[in-house]
Amino acid sequence: MSLADTIRSDWDKIFTGSLDFGKFLSSISAADGEPKCIDAWLSDSTDMLPTKQGSGNTATSIRMVPRIKVKTERNWIRGEIKKWFEEHLEEIQNKVTPYLPTDKGQVYNWEVFEKKTTGTGLLSLFVTATVEGKSRETQSSFRFLVQPKGLTAGAAGQREDPHELMTAVLIRLQKKVILSNINRKADAKRHEAYKELVDELAANANKVVGGSGLNGFYIDGSAKNEPDLVNLAKALSVSNFILQKIGKNATVNAVWQTGKQWATEISKFNPDNDDIKNYNSSDIIVKFTTTGPKGGVHYWGISLKKKGITDAEPTLLNKPLMGSRGFISKKMKEADRDVVDNAKKDFFVRAIQRKLNGGNLYKGKNVSAMSLKDVLKTANSLFLDSNEKSDMLTGRGEYRGIKNTYFEALHIAFMGVVGHNAAGKVVDKEKAAKFSQEFMDLIFKIDMDQYVKDANFHFSLITGVGDYKSSKVMQVKPPIEKEGRTTSEIFKDLWKDPEDVSYRFIPGRANSGAKKMAFEEGATAAKLFYELKIGPPRNEHSIVMLEVRYKGALTSEPQFQVFMSTRPNSFSALYKKIAKKKGSSIRRW
Repeated sequence: MSLADTIRSDWDKIFTGSLDFGKFLSSISAADGEPKCIDAWLSDSTDMLPTKQGSGNTATSIRMVPRIKVKTERNWIRGEIKKWFEEHLEEIQNKVTPYLPTDKGQVYNWEVFEKKTTGTGLLSLFVTATVEGKSRETQSSFRFLVQPKGLTAGAAGQREDPHELMTAVLIRLQKKVILSNINRKADAKRHEAYKELVDELAANANKVVGGSGLNGFYIDGSAKNEPDLVNLAKALSVSNFILQKIGKNATVNAVWQTGKQWATEISKFNPDNDDIKNYNSSDIIVKFTTTGPKGGVHYWGISLKKKGITDAEPTLLNKPLMGSRGFISKKMKEADRDVVDNAKKDFFVRAIQRKLNGGNLYKGKNVSAMSLKDVLKTANSLFLDSNEKSDMLTGRGEYRGIKNTYFEALHIAFMGVVGHNAAGKVVDKEKAAKFSQEFMDLIFKIDMDQYVKDANFHFSLITGVGDYKSSKVMQVKPPIEKEGRTTSEIFKDLWKDPEDVSYRFIPGRANSGAKKMAFEEGATAAKLFYELKIGPPRNEHSIVMLEVRYKGALTSEPQFQVFMSTRPNSFSALYKKIAKKKGSSIRRW
């Protein structure tokens, strides 16, 4: 066995504890769907951790290929990995040096550096062990070569997310998987069983009407040797639950994915309301037939979310805050929108001028005389480094003293739309109540029965919970369900007495606690933060947390994101308590 193969086979013994590379990548990864979302690190993947340099017993290099969603973020992740290696170099040296030859008294110098790889023109990260006196670039005894990969397959330049389709196929096949039977197998047999399951799902994907996401079933593309077990774990969490609730004597007649279009048979379940086109947010719809005296045909719409076992809450809603499709734009007066746009231009002009060392010309053009569109294009081309962009948006580092008056204007505009002043005090209770109730319906579909007048249609928001990490064993937890009719009952009970209910958007709050807003002194995140509380003033419930942030290009609008609250006296805790009390009496079919 070569040196590289030996180290690769002992990867999980070497890179453990503070050197757990998978945990490190998870700690810097953005949420699913975002440009900086990083695939789970799998040390048994020959695609993520292939050997390189030499052949047979002479291979002396291990190539590391972490996967990030968007190609343009490869420089960012390589820089983060470089800092991690530099911080842990002494520990790595102590762990790996015993594998290196010492028969001639060799002494090794360990170094971390970047250089362009021959033939590609791309920067790669090198971590080398070189005998003293020899060249680190051409004569190293061993090296890690880090070359991040941007996912390029599928729509919009990325590997498709297979979670919905995997879940749908499992349900369509009525395949309830007893994971313990697989997990007790030896490593090689266990992985083989996982792969056989994914192969079976891929072969039957055409049984799901409108299915999409098949090219994401494998993380190594067309080679199809490395199944996406991270998403499979989350899919199993949901499918096993759904099949249990449907019952073993029921028959699944059909499953639809709705992302591309709503098929004729199910289109009646997707009406428009006054504010929302395509009201029904179901990602998949399951048609099934129950037996017995109350047997019949039912349709179960599932709005699917997913999270790792230790991950933060998934995004419930993700929309632009302003612009033509903005979440609050239509609720604002034109003069108020102009105030925000003016603040936006003023802030970015000042930031650009600081970047230009006080200058006002960029490519021969007067920055302050540019249109807002051109100012944003200029800012987007100048602020490429993510750390510098964050400093600019929070007034830190080289941009100290440049207050983010744009985000401050966004904050004032949003608080006005929800009936509050900038300090978070309710100044228009009627407006706060109307917005909050419509907002809850947008997220939880609490008026589903009002719009879909069919007792045999059922709706749930379900979050699949599972993981596959360096332990090489798939972990699946029960999913988190918010059943539609129960959710509706809880909310309508919360605000049944208009005289004894408050609706409060509290600024500067996150699930982790108090947070500085981007425009405030001492801010560390380029975001706006809010907590929505609803309920009697003496017993408010924390419902959801809200954030406003840029997800990518500065030419795009900041995104308005919503997460389930995990704070004390939360809606989730209330739902869990009531659902447990109702037990089997939850009205299903």
